[in-house]
Amino acid sequence: MFFLKNSVSFVCKSTRFLNIQSSRNCSSSLFISGNKASVTFSYVSPHLDFDSRFNDIEKLKKELFLRGIKINVEELKETWEFYKRIEKDKNLLDNRRLEVSEKIKNLMNLKELTQEEQERLVALKAQATILRQDLKVIKESLWEVEDCAVLRALKLPNVVDERTPEETSVILKVVGEPVNILPKNRKHHLDIGNDFGILEYINPLQYYLCNEAALFELATFTICGEILGKDFTKIAGSDFSRSLVVEGSGLSYDNPNESFILSSNADSVKNSLSRLHLVGGASLVSLLSFHTKQIIDASNFPQRYFATGKQYTPLTKNIESMGLFTVCQTSAVHVFSMVQEVESDEYKLEFDKLMEKATEFYDKLEIHYRIVKRSASELHSGESLKVSFQLWSSFNQEYVEVGFISAYGDFISKRLMIECKNVSEQSFPGIISGTIVSVPRLLACVLEQNPDKLEMPKIIQLCMQRDFPIV
Repeated sequence: MFFLKNSVSFVCKSTRFLNIQSSRNCSSSLFISGNKASVTFSYVSPHLDFDSRFNDIEKLKKELFLRGIKINVEELKETWEFYKRIEKDKNLLDNRRLEVSEKIKNLMNLKELTQEEQERLVALKAQATILRQDLKVIKESLWEVEDCAVLRALKLPNVVDERTPEETSVILKVVGEPVNILPKNRKHHLDIGNDFGILEYINPLQYYLCNEAALFELATFTICGEILGKDFTKIAGSDFSRSLVVEGSGLSYDNPNESFILSSNADSVKNSLSRLHLVGGASLVSLLSFHTKQIIDASNFPQRYFATGKQYTPLTKNIESMGLFTVCQTSAVHVFSMVQEVESDEYKLEFDKLMEKATEFYDKLEIHYRIVKRSASELHSGESLKVSFQLWSSFNQEYVEVGFISAYGDFISKRLMIECKNVSEQSFPGIISGTIVSVPRLLACVLEQNPDKLEMPKIIQLCMQRDFPIV
């Protein structure tokens, strides 16, 4: 009997998952303030343009309210403006110091100095000494304000796209109807998978797809690859990423509920801001690593990629385990696209293009699904717009998100200094990304539609009959 077992458990022997405390020496891996620069290397200096956010204070208040985020915007604005004033004063002093240094240099280069020039040199040296002392004082003050102003401003979420519903999600499309199964006949997908010998579930960190389920995964990847391969380049992302990329994407780099944080027993690694995170090669964070701190020529846009592989997401303590719907390791197909300008028709058309690709996949399955535009309160910090592809769970009697497409604007590119090479001015590309399909969630919904028979979508059945390499 043919048996293909796909292990989706993971073990890290030399590392362990670590719950990092918030009382660390620095509260950001993305922005390193001046007083930390002597002990921590700054890989990226994010583009800080919060003036535009604070110019329309009422709009910012409304967006935070819609997202359900409580921030004292007026106080944060005052702190930011105070920081900018100190920074301006520091720059003026620094420019003055350079001017005085240049004048001293010119006088020192003279072979002979007149009495007047000697007196002038003494006065300039005195000015230089005072300027250095003043700069030292103002820099220390600036560093203190940086910790309060910049790091707090970096925690502001992305702007909300005008296409995002303010309060309630909007159903954009419904295909087919949910399978009507009597309550007494409904079965959980774990029980169905166990009955047919295609699923071994131990816990959210360890489960196995066997026989037809393993072929189901390969077939799903193949179908998505055929749809995306015409316009997108397939790449292999790294399963690991650094803290600054995690934070740059809008996640909290030290929150163990948002990413798996790896730590060694070495003290130097424990105190590092550049820790490794287990994210999976088919994830936004992984694909962002290719472009962090890169300048891309304008002629190379749009950039389009997709990756098939794993996604790793911790299961938070307040969320009940729901079988394959809440596993920590997911086989997925993830897409990533960048366009040159956010404020352009191209940006909106690119979002629609990714939606069309995802819709094409779900249409080919010929099963019931719906497309939902998420409300502002359902967005993650880095998202400005999100469209969700949902399937019906017969056992739970609710819709489950199986895939999504999200627009991030230039929020991420500014944080990670992903720039467009433009002669006229500094510009940052718009990013659109999302998971076309989460295989475990798709499989769970498909199994629950027919508890008494192992019945796959026709296109997947045909693809499963192809010859796949034994892995």
